[in-house]
Amino acid sequence: METQMHVAPRPAMSRPGESDLDSYLDAIDDATTIFRSAVDVYLANGPDGACWQQAKRISEQLRRLDDMQQEIEMAVPTQTPVGGLLAELMDPLTGVGRLLKDMKRQVTGFAIESGFSGPGRRVPAHLVPEVQELADEVCAAVDALVDDCRASMPWAEPAKPGHAERSVTWYEGQADRLSSQLIRKIFTDEVLDVESQLPLAQLIEEIDRVADYAESIDREVRSGRMDATSGVGGRDSH
Repeated sequence: METQMHVAPRPAMSRPGESDLDSYLDAIDDATTIFRSAVDVYLANGPDGACWQQAKRISEQLRRLDDMQQEIEMAVPTQTPVGGLLAELMDPLTGVGRLLKDMKRQVTGFAIESGFSGPGRRVPAHLVPEVQELADEVCAAVDALVDDCRASMPWAEPAKPGHAERSVTWYEGQADRLSSQLIRKIFTDEVLDVESQLPLAQLIEEIDRVADYAESIDREVRSGRMDATSGVGGRDSH
C-alpha cells in the first residue's frame, strides 16, 4: 500500500505580526530614501553643512529599525510555531540590516573628512547628472531586494501573470555599467588633476558598492530558499 506524506501547513501569522513586518520593510524603504537624498545633498553642497543632517537622519532611522526588530522578535516566543515562522521571515532581513549600516557609513563619510570626502571638495558639475543616475540605479537595487523580501511573505498577493519586476541583479548590472563609465571619464578628464581623480573614483566605487552588496544578499537569500525547498523535498521523499 502506498503511503502518502503530507507537509504540515505553515502556521498563520497574526494581523499584528503582518503589520509589524510590513512596517519594518517600509522603514527600510525610508532609509534608502535618506541615502538617495544624502547623495543629492553631497553633490549640491559638498561634504559641508546639510550632509550632517542626512547623517543624523539615517542614524536615527537605523536605531528605529533596531527597535522595531527587537519588538517584533520579542512579540512571539521563537519556540512556538508562529515564532518559528517569524524567525524564518526575519532571517533574510539580517543581511539587509548589514547593507543599511554600510549605507549609513557612506552617508557619514559625506559629512566628515575621510577617504572620499573632505572640506571644500565637490563633484564637478559635468559629472553630477551621471552620479545621480548611478545613485538611482543603486537605490533601485536595494528597493528590488526589499520588494523580493516582501513578496516572500506568506500573506503577499501573488504577482499578476506576465508581470515581471526587474531583479536586483538587473539593477546591479546597470549600476556597474554606469560606475565603469564614470570612472573611465574621471581618469581621462584632462581638467581634473590626479589629486581630484582618485577621491572622485573612490566616491563612485563607494556608491556602486551598495548595489554590489544588495546583489550579494539577494544571492544568499535565494540560496537559502533553495536549500529550504530541497530539505522539504528530501523529507517528503522518505
